[in-house]
Amino acid sequence: MQPSLVAGMRRMINTKLQPTRVKYVAPQDQIKMWRIVRGDEVYITSGKEKGKTGTVRKVLRNLNSLLITDRNMVTKHIRPQPGDPTKATRVQMEAPIHVSNVSLIDPQTRQPVRTHYRAVVDPNTGKSERKRFVVGTEVEIPKPKPDIAKYKLERTDSPKDTSPQLAREVTFIPDINVPPFPSSSILDELRNPHSKFH
Repeated sequence: MQPSLVAGMRRMINTKLQPTRVKYVAPQDQIKMWRIVRGDEVYITSGKEKGKTGTVRKVLRNLNSLLITDRNMVTKHIRPQPGDPTKATRVQMEAPIHVSNVSLIDPQTRQPVRTHYRAVVDPNTGKSERKRFVVGTEVEIPKPKPDIAKYKLERTDSPKDTSPQLAREVTFIPDINVPPFPSSSILDELRNPHSKFH
């Protein structure tokens, strides 16, 4: 048997045995209209976390996947940083779960259900709004509202944040005598020294 054929067979067997992880989804294959949003409570229908429920922490639209709080946990190894070579550690974090492996939960029966969008006209304003309903019923699954107060309470300034006082400080005063472009020395540094137009 030829060596190239043997190498090809080994490659094929190895790729079948290794777990596949979606790292890229073509734009034409990405979901255009999502029925699951951040904050929804979902039921995991397949995978190692099958049968468990969780809250959607983040929607990865470019991967057709979700991050669910404390579900599908994996260990990530962090290499030593240049500033601190001893800072090598392992952390637990959520791995993406494909959207086809989860279902929304019926707020009444607490069971996984299929949903669809339906246009509902507001009697007060007369405007049409798209809302989620359980398929075959009149049960609405409202979208969770963001907790702005909780976000403001949990948010803390980091050392890299700019203070409001510095952001309001005026650092540029336009002057008609000063041209609005860098000096010639800086322009010379930005020019390509190998260009024929230099």
